[in-house]
Amino acid sequence: METWRRRRPIYTPRRTGHRLLALVFLAFTAATCDRPAEQDPQPAVEIRDSAGIEIVRNHAPEWDSTEFWTVDPEPEFAIGGYRAASDSPSASHLVWDIQGAAPLSDGRVAMLSPNGENKVLIFEPSGALSASFGRQGDGPGEFSHAIHLQVLKGDTIAVWDYMFGPVSYFDPDGNLLKHRSIDFGAVVEATLATNEVLSESVAVPFPDGSFLVEVGRLDWEPPKKGVHQPPVAYVRIDSSYAAHWFGWWDGVERLAIPVSSPVIVPFVPFANRSIITGGGNPLTVYVAPGDRYEIHQFSATGVLRRIIRRRVEPAPITSRETETWVEDISARNPHIEWTEWKRAVAALPARFRRPIGTFRVDSGGYLWTMDTRRDSTSEWSVYDREGRWLGTLEIPLPKPTVMWIGDIVVGVHTDPVTGAETVKGYRVHRHAGRS
Repeated sequence: METWRRRRPIYTPRRTGHRLLALVFLAFTAATCDRPAEQDPQPAVEIRDSAGIEIVRNHAPEWDSTEFWTVDPEPEFAIGGYRAASDSPSASHLVWDIQGAAPLSDGRVAMLSPNGENKVLIFEPSGALSASFGRQGDGPGEFSHAIHLQVLKGDTIAVWDYMFGPVSYFDPDGNLLKHRSIDFGAVVEATLATNEVLSESVAVPFPDGSFLVEVGRLDWEPPKKGVHQPPVAYVRIDSSYAAHWFGWWDGVERLAIPVSSPVIVPFVPFANRSIITGGGNPLTVYVAPGDRYEIHQFSATGVLRRIIRRRVEPAPITSRETETWVEDISARNPHIEWTEWKRAVAALPARFRRPIGTFRVDSGGYLWTMDTRRDSTSEWSVYDREGRWLGTLEIPLPKPTVMWIGDIVVGVHTDPVTGAETVKGYRVHRHAGRS
């Protein structure tokens, strides 16, 4: 006789709860394994070492836009332009073809107007002329054709003349403090070897009295057609006339036209080229190659310290921009024949603006670079001495010629209709910021 035993239920309420929890745990674990791991956000800057040279790759500004520096929307001073006679008639006719401008410690503004008056002009912030000095000539305190103006410590005003001419140092009242001659023979001996040629003038003067020159090559043969860039070297000459080299770079773009023409225009619109600047304490020199957003930072003696990089989208040069460029030149030079030039330009591949229009080192040693991608406003990026992108500022001038940057940004605005120049200064507020 078969004996029947009571079987234990497969699921009891208590064990059913454990099984459900296990199933939920397994499902959660599987979902977690299938989900891609969350990645850390990309840092604003990546720095790596390459044979003793820092490579600084910037992805985003270090400071939030709400915490970075600001520029006042209204100018602290505006000198020049067309004004009513009762306003400031002296500034209206003196401020034109300004080659340099910088503020003095008392709020006045020093300007260099070589083609107008060949003088140094000192204006009050109101626009009233405070002093003017210098004149045409070759003697102490005179200029053949002044090209550079500096305001040094103690409001000493240095004026550099053309063709490696003398450097004159004045106080703000126009008293000549020092007259320094440049030994052109020593510059040639320090920089030139066989088949090299020196630029016509000092390219960039520095506060310590040293200066940069450009050197070209006589044995370089340009191509017969198309766009080319002759090589150029940058060299710093110190007080003992020792030469410190910063390498060979691409010079300004030129256009070769393979036919004879009554007047050949060798230029291309928005020509590319390498650019150089420097400043700060200790003195630092920066070179940008022109075809990409890359800046090489050197010591004053030519030692490459770091390479600063940032990815930007290239800005194409439109056909309308090229036409406007031709129209502007034709208005000043109606004798130019453009037929062969236009045919040569039409055969070129697509061209782009260089990513860095210009750059400056401000009084605090920060590097400012101007973006070329925007036409309506002047956008500048600021980098610290280690090459970190701190933030971006807009200066309320349409593509100004910025001549000096410190607690005030000084630039020149040219009226597109009248051609009148106005020197404007905008206050910079350097907030502490938070990284």
